[in-house]
Amino acid sequence: MRHGRARNAALSLFGLIALAGAAPAYQSFLGKAKKFGARDCLFCHEHADGGEGWNERGQWLIDEKARRKAEKIDVEWLADYKPREGDKDKEEKPKPPSR
Repeated sequence: MRHGRARNAALSLFGLIALAGAAPAYQSFLGKAKKFGARDCLFCHEHADGGEGWNERGQWLIDEKARRKAEKIDVEWLADYKPREGDKDKEEKPKPPSR
């Protein structure tokens, strides 16, 4: 019984460490994407906190990863990204200052 608790505690600790390391890694994506116009995670994701659920740009990056047979996504690929013709009006535009 004691071994089961110790194993569960070790697995939980390992999971927390793994998750803690993942968040800052993906935050660096945002930093790199800022030069392409990103202001937040919604630049590539459907949710403000990132995670699963990608918009057209995010799905394009995933497709590029497969096409390039890359191990991980490189934000610099965004230099080659072109939105579909009908989605140009969906691109983020600077909002006029409020009065």
